[in-house]
Amino acid sequence: MSNIFNTHGELNAANVKDALSQIVKYASVIEDLQPSNAGLSQAASLTDEQRDEMIKQALMTQEGKIALGQAMATPIRRNLDYQGVGRKALVVDPLPQGALPIYDRDIDVAAVVVSSNGASPESRVFGDRVTIPEFEIVSNPTIRIAEVKRRRFNIIDRAQQKARQEIQAQEDANIFAALDFAATQENALQDLSPVAETTGSMSTRNSRLQKSGMLNLKRQIDRWDLVTSKYFLNINEFTDILDWEAAGSGGASAVDPVTQRELLQTGLYGHIFGADIVVSKVVPAGTSYAAADPEFVGVMPVRQDIEVLPADEPKQLKLGFVISEIVGIGIVNPRGVAKGTVA
Repeated sequence: MSNIFNTHGELNAANVKDALSQIVKYASVIEDLQPSNAGLSQAASLTDEQRDEMIKQALMTQEGKIALGQAMATPIRRNLDYQGVGRKALVVDPLPQGALPIYDRDIDVAAVVVSSNGASPESRVFGDRVTIPEFEIVSNPTIRIAEVKRRRFNIIDRAQQKARQEIQAQEDANIFAALDFAATQENALQDLSPVAETTGSMSTRNSRLQKSGMLNLKRQIDRWDLVTSKYFLNINEFTDILDWEAAGSGGASAVDPVTQRELLQTGLYGHIFGADIVVSKVVPAGTSYAAADPEFVGVMPVRQDIEVLPADEPKQLKLGFVISEIVGIGIVNPRGVAKGTVA
C-alpha cells in the first residue's frame, strides 16, 4: 500500500489503463463495501490520507473523474430529468464552417424568427429568402471542491447533466415562443373545449380538452393542403386524453405507470388522428399546438451544438464548466402551425 504513489505524488502505473484500474479499485472505498469482497479486501486497508490523495489525483484528469463516478452511488433525484422536444417541430440544420443561415421561402407569407439576443419572436418578410439570426444559450455550473469530496455520488457528472437539461429547456422555451407567435399569423386561434351539449336554453361547457377541439386544430393546418403530424401538449391536457380512454369503459386508463414514466422522459405518448402526441412542461397549461411535418414548418440552424468547456475558478476553490450552444430558430411557413386553448 505504501507504493501507490511515487516521491512526486504521482500514481504508480504502467499506462493509463492500469492507472484507471487502480483508481476504480481504490475509489470504491467510498462505498460501504463488505470486507469479505476478495477483490477489494486490500482497498479497505487504505488510510484516510491515502484515500484523499487518491481522489485528489483522480480529479486532475477527465478519465479519473469518470472512473471515480463509476464507484459512486447515484443521488436520489427530486424529479425526472427534462428532455428537449422542441426540435421535433423543426428541421435541424447543422451549419458548416462559414455557412450563412439563409433559407428560401416558396410561399408568399411572412416568416417568424427569434432575434439575435434570444428575445421575443418577430415577423419578417425579405422577398424570397429569410436570414435567421443566431443566438447563444449558455449555462455555467460551478461546484465547490469541498462538495466533490463530501458527496457520495459523482456531483461533477450530475452538474453537467442538469446544465444540459437547463439548456434544452431554454431552447424549447424559445422554440415554443416562436411557434406561439407564428400560430396566429395565418391560422385562427381555436377553442379546445367547445360547448359540449345544450340542455333546454342553457349550453354547458366542459373546461377540458375535447376531441372536437383537437379536430378543429388539425383542420386549420389541413386546409392549406398540409398534413398535421404532431400535437404538442402540456401534461394537464394529456391527462384529459387519458380520460377519453377511460370514458365509457368504467375503468382506469389503459396507459400503465411504466408507459407514463416513459412519456415524461421522452415526451412521446402515441398517436391521435394520425399525428404524434408530444408532451412537455414547457408548453403552457391550457394551451396546445398542432404542427405539420418539420420541412413544412421551419428550420433550426445549429452553428455549434451543446459543447462543454472547463471553466474552473481556483481562487474560489471551485470546479466549473461552460456549457453552451449557438442556434437560430425560424418558422418559415406559419401555415404549418396552429394553436388552441382550453377556455
